Amino acid sequence: MNQLALISGKIGALWTLSKKDIIFLNDLPQEFKADLQTFIIGETLYMKEGKLVIGNNLYKKWLRKLQARGFDYEIDFKNSD
Repeated sequence: MNQLALISGKIGALWTLSKKDIIFLNDLPQEFKADLQTFIIGETLYMKEGKLVIGNNLYKKWLRKLQARGFDYEIDFKNSD
């Protein structure tokens, strides 16, 4: 698969994930976790089924940050599936 299409698909999947009722931190592709974890520091989270849940409003707020300012970390797609 073309590297650019792979990157586009993974970023598009972030927006698709926002349509889920429950978003677990483990649902997020590994390359994006550092950015989200930094963004949610100090926010209230909860556990469900033994997994950390990110509220939809908080997740969407992070997506808006990505649109406005981009990622705070360099994203390495070379080691992606």
